[in-house]
Amino acid sequence: MLAPFLWLNPGIATGVLKTTSQLLKGEVPSPADKLSSLLGSVDADQCEGLLKDSGLRKTFAGSLGSIKEISDSSAAAIVDAFGAALEKQVKEIKAKAEAVAKALPKKSASGGAVPTFSEVCAALPKGQEPGEVLKLDWVLWHSSGHAQDPKAVPALKEDVLRDRLALAACAGSGPIAQSVLALQVLDNLDAYVAWEIMMKGSQPSSAGLCVTAPFNKDQAKALATRRVLLNAGLPVEVAAKAAAKATSGGGLASALKELASSARSAAVIPMYTAPPAPKQPKEKGEGAAKDKSSGGAASGGKPSTPAAAGAIGKLHGATATQELQWALLAYQMRPRTTLGEAALQSGGASQQAAARGTSGGTKAEQPAGFAGVWAPVGATLPPGHTPYSWNHEEAKGMQQSFATTWEPTGQDFPPGHTPYSWEKVLGGAAGASTATSSSAPAPEAKAKAKAQAAAPAAKAKAAAGGAASGDAPAEGSEEAALCKLDFRCGRIRECGRVPDADSLYLLKVDVGEEQPRQVVSSLVKHYKEDDLKDRQVVVYCNIKPGKMRGFESQAMVLAATKDKGADNEVCELLAPPKGAKEGTRVVCGNLEAGSTSANVSTKNISKVWGQVQPLLQTNGKKEATFKGTVFTMPEGPVTVGSLTASGSTEDILNLCGKLASASAVSGPNVQRWWQR
Repeated sequence: MLAPFLWLNPGIATGVLKTTSQLLKGEVPSPADKLSSLLGSVDADQCEGLLKDSGLRKTFAGSLGSIKEISDSSAAAIVDAFGAALEKQVKEIKAKAEAVAKALPKKSASGGAVPTFSEVCAALPKGQEPGEVLKLDWVLWHSSGHAQDPKAVPALKEDVLRDRLALAACAGSGPIAQSVLALQVLDNLDAYVAWEIMMKGSQPSSAGLCVTAPFNKDQAKALATRRVLLNAGLPVEVAAKAAAKATSGGGLASALKELASSARSAAVIPMYTAPPAPKQPKEKGEGAAKDKSSGGAASGGKPSTPAAAGAIGKLHGATATQELQWALLAYQMRPRTTLGEAALQSGGASQQAAARGTSGGTKAEQPAGFAGVWAPVGATLPPGHTPYSWNHEEAKGMQQSFATTWEPTGQDFPPGHTPYSWEKVLGGAAGASTATSSSAPAPEAKAKAKAQAAAPAAKAKAAAGGAASGDAPAEGSEEAALCKLDFRCGRIRECGRVPDADSLYLLKVDVGEEQPRQVVSSLVKHYKEDDLKDRQVVVYCNIKPGKMRGFESQAMVLAATKDKGADNEVCELLAPPKGAKEGTRVVCGNLEAGSTSANVSTKNISKVWGQVQPLLQTNGKKEATFKGTVFTMPEGPVTVGSLTASGSTEDILNLCGKLASASAVSGPNVQRWWQR
């Protein structure tokens, strides 16, 4: 299997041909004797890939005798000659490895069939030290797992295993040693694939809570084949093609040989690239001379040297394809983004002026920051819209669709805006003119919208206990801590028991992201599986992920509890209002829980939770509150089933039911929140 290794392994054949071109400095055709002479006189820095090895270069130079001329027609023959030189060195290593293979124990002292590192080293001749490839060999280090559980981690076929370990022990270090092991894999593909399939993790599994789309036998075999080929140094795309051909009925070895033959037929000598010129030391006074030169050019004289190329020019010179060079040239001549181009093509000056509500053609500046994201693009589309969303009006009657996502909420805000975002557009542009769409309200309506957005904000600040002046609460305050905790509406899509755990459920919770979050929760005592499936909950999303019984928990569900730890303990999950959408964040007055969570590290998020948790309670209306202010979503308040402010304060539990701390709060008896 030497040919697949040479032609399909990135850097082998290409490295040989590139070194040939560079040594000959592009003088192709050339006599083969010239290349042989150069190979014997250059150093490793002038060569590519395996030819950096001096011994292999010398052997390769002697293998070129059958080639008369170096040209594109002889490119494949040059690589074949290199392969013969490499094979000669591999045979020398194999000869040394035979004695080591015989000296290896048939059974390890640890009880497994795979010898340990110490046992392999003991089989080496006296005074010989093991190389790096043995120390890092992935097959050798299966010995630990095999000794613990031979069924889950079986041993490789005995003769193949002993041959590999002996080669790894005698190969030494560096690319040549790695090539020896890669060739050993390719020469024993069937044994390696069969071994990979025997691994417990490679076997097809049945569908369940943790595996929704299990592989069948053919898919598992294809995946095992790809893993083996990747371990032989072949690129991903080659491994995928070969595995697909082998799975469809063809042999794996024949598939690799076919791909290698195709690559061999396309071999050519690459173009010569001159090395960069060495940097000249800067002489004293050179800067002043340059200043004079540039001054002379400005006054009408000619500069002595051309201007240095900019970043685009350097990138253009380094680009390999003509198509990309044309694209870079077009951008350099007329630089603008796709959105900028759309703005120019969206309508004439009269339409833009009409959309802005002005009679002149003065262009308004797009505000920076949050407001700028929602500023309209051109004159024909409202803020936040794309041509598709704005033109598909028939989708407006649907409950959930692309167009309804961008529908305006009421008459006071343009499409795509919330009261908060529109307030930022009005007040966050720092005096600059704000671009609006043709459907935007008049200035009087804007002022009304701003007043409406500001009124509940002032009321909520007073109710929440005094947020700092300005748009954000003061850093270090309890209100700022709440804004760092990402509380969202979620829906439990799947629920199952954690294996070998009496009190834990494994949940899959949809929080409005592409994939549901996995949550390990100690709710078995309080809820049945059927009660949890498809139930909406409030989810604490930006926790530091942790593991329980081998399963990672990526979030927590919030609940209120009464008489925690007692026989009559009551636990009730917080319930979002009916109609709330998954991913909707909790709002407390003018504070949005999680509004600043993007800039908060989860490493110390438990300290933030510890600051907020004592202030989370239920009131007499069974509503969840923070410092007495009700938690809400657009559809209504967040509630619990029956617990009101009449119970006693209990211990606080952390992730997966572990006891984290106990706290008592003075004042009226209230229901405390905890995480499940």
